Amino acid sequence: MQQITFQDAQPTEADAAMVMEWRNDPTTLKFSFHTEKKTWPSFLHEFCEQYFPGGRLAPLFALHKGERIGFLRFRAYRLAGEEGEEAVEVNVNLAPQFRGLGLGAQVIKRATELLMERGFTVAVAEIKRENTPSIRAFERAGYLFYDATVREVEGVGAVPIYRLTKEKERELPEAPSFRSGGVFIVAEAGSNWRVGNPKKDLEMAQALIEVAAEAGADAVKFQTFRAETVYVPNAGDSDYLSRAGIKDSIVDIFKDLAMPYEMLPRLAEHCKKCDIEFMSTPFSIKDAEAVDPFVSIHKNASYEISHIHLLNFFAESGKPLILSTGGATYGEIEWAVGLFFENGGDHLCLMQCTAKYPAPPHTLNLRVIPQLIARFGLPVGLSDHSREPVTAPVAGVSLGASVIEKHFTVDNTLPGPDHAYSILPDELKAMVRAVRETEQALGSAEKVVLDEERELREYAHRAIQATRGIKKGEVLMEGENIEILRPGRQKAGLHPRFIVDIVGKRARRDIPLGDGIQENDYE
Repeated sequence: MQQITFQDAQPTEADAAMVMEWRNDPTTLKFSFHTEKKTWPSFLHEFCEQYFPGGRLAPLFALHKGERIGFLRFRAYRLAGEEGEEAVEVNVNLAPQFRGLGLGAQVIKRATELLMERGFTVAVAEIKRENTPSIRAFERAGYLFYDATVREVEGVGAVPIYRLTKEKERELPEAPSFRSGGVFIVAEAGSNWRVGNPKKDLEMAQALIEVAAEAGADAVKFQTFRAETVYVPNAGDSDYLSRAGIKDSIVDIFKDLAMPYEMLPRLAEHCKKCDIEFMSTPFSIKDAEAVDPFVSIHKNASYEISHIHLLNFFAESGKPLILSTGGATYGEIEWAVGLFFENGGDHLCLMQCTAKYPAPPHTLNLRVIPQLIARFGLPVGLSDHSREPVTAPVAGVSLGASVIEKHFTVDNTLPGPDHAYSILPDELKAMVRAVRETEQALGSAEKVVLDEERELREYAHRAIQATRGIKKGEVLMEGENIEILRPGRQKAGLHPRFIVDIVGKRARRDIPLGDGIQENDYE
């Protein structure tokens, strides 16, 4: 791009005379809202009194290689429905001798950047519909078609115009991420490592780690608890486990599934070998103290959301915390979040979770995910207890989930409370693959023409094309020698919105069959 600079215009006779000369050029007059010539000294008065509102709207001369090539005038503007936007109308008058050199778009682009630097967020151009050269210059400068309307011009009446706008580039709001690197996938081994004796338990736990790593999960998570620090001694049995055929009291079940603290370093070491992060959910301060040396991320189970001492421990550890919210109210979540941050906690991720095992699809309530993001301004994930491996994780990521957690096993028929609703190794692989593909498919929130679309866009976007060979001087008529068609491998013509300006005009050149009608192809 050739260097464009700017110079402040001054309310002087010399500057007014230069602008009036450019303004009275026949082409400029043709495309102006007032088509009569400006006269002296009335224009001097108009120039000095109306063109200099001051501040950010002060007019400028555009310079190329130190020579004045154009004049820019700005006015405050408001687009309907754009409350709070700092908008400005841009008017450009290029000196006649510098037209057709590609400088107009460069002047507009650089001037618009300058306006955005001055604090405006939207630039607007109002252009007569037949002023194709100006429309194309603004489009080349990055302006987009806004609408077709009319402008009421004093002494003239309603003038049909196109409005084009350019918005200040801004960072689009996104759901906060738990950490860099995309969605964090936690393969929940839970208590599925427990199979009968210490040797086999360790082998199963290590096998689960290998399955999670092979599937591509970021972390594998276990649970660390002691029955006496979870339930009262006479808690009784659990209805949901009883319906699954497990009749033992919950205390006895927890005693049987309690992971020996001695396993923690061995599992953490195996995770390092498998290049996967080790995690384990503690249920008491003693459990947390045992787990803490071996994890970089803590996890708080849904029904520990009211465990004040545990939350304080997590906050004071200085490590990120994933906090499940199954069966919790907004008030309970707010209390836990507040406590965590008040005690020095940092990097907190909330988890939408349905405390039902398995959780039927209609209970997952995934639309809570964006609500939690909006309410707390925190990363939010999904702890999915449904049996189906892909649906909820994919939907959760689509709704903004930063973390996905899912129970898995090697065999749904093994004894224990969690095996039946856990997904199998191949399903875990499918889930991880689906989450990663969903991340890619979500892309950015910016609507742009992708490189992958460009070939078909140029091939198939309709434009104004010649339907037969057209001789110089021939009248251009839709249905006779021009149509709105896809150009294929021929050069694309103007956007179809220019058809009303072209019909009835005479061709300035011989136009071959299929060729696109360009802005300089008609009188």
